[in-house]
Amino acid sequence: MHRIPSWLSLFLLTLALRAQVDVKLEFEQDKFLAGETSEVILRIANFTGAPLRLGERADWLRFSVENVSGAVVQRKAELDETGAFTLKTGARATLRFDLTPLFQLEQVGRYQVSATVVTGPGETHVATAPIEFEIMHGVVLWEREFGVSGVAGQRRRYAIVQANYLRRARIFAVITNPEATVTYRVIPLGTVVSFNPPSMAMDAHNRLHVLHQYGADDFLHHRIDQDGTVALRHNYIARTGRPMLGVDGTGDVAVVRATRRAGNGDITPPEEASATGTNTVSKPGSKTNSLMAPILPPTGAPKAR
Repeated sequence: MHRIPSWLSLFLLTLALRAQVDVKLEFEQDKFLAGETSEVILRIANFTGAPLRLGERADWLRFSVENVSGAVVQRKAELDETGAFTLKTGARATLRFDLTPLFQLEQVGRYQVSATVVTGPGETHVATAPIEFEIMHGVVLWEREFGVSGVAGQRRRYAIVQANYLRRARIFAVITNPEATVTYRVIPLGTVVSFNPPSMAMDAHNRLHVLHQYGADDFLHHRIDQDGTVALRHNYIARTGRPMLGVDGTGDVAVVRATRRAGNGDITPPEEASATGTNTVSKPGSKTNSLMAPILPPTGAPKAR
């Protein structure tokens, strides 16, 4: 009887594992604004007939990104360790990863990403098929430079950017340096109707407020702090008239000509948790609570970038 060489046994084991471990990548959306979180989904299925131990080595998962012409995209950072876990036989795991902090994806264009998963001892691994995604620039609807509170001399820039995806217009709040060469945060705000541009305002604390229409009578109001945190998100409904943002004499901003409607995705700051959702900026003890200057939507042709 001939004995199978050890190298051949390892090769056959590798082939067997590859056939019995199914890995693939997916996107819930495959178009992203430059700087936006570009989340890819990794699905792993174990058909080996035995528990599969994954994540015990730091490089158990490796992503590779290149543009459609085949040029490799430079890596910015290594993937954070996910920790070791066991995938039972017949079980499936779903993991999500953000490619934006890992690769240089600032240039507009189409890319493809693939992943390699180490599934056993040595270099036993399974590679996914590559899938494509696109990085796109939007149109700047509004922008404003501001000074960062508490940091002398530091200035940043808010911008509201619109991009089209699957025939739906989406808007984003983007925080950059004044020259727009460094992007700190890209915050998706949702879809917007084409016939009613969003309204923007800044309050006395240099926080950005955005009101946009996303349905027949439905509006969303976001308040974004200087660090990019979405501190407030409220739904409004307007049956008559055109809602807008108003600023009172103290610099407070509120939605006028609309009625607050509670929604599952609402975010309410702790200091406002007891509010009733009315459309006025009156506050107990405030000497001035009249809406002095409504903020009208931007006019004219938006500036392209």
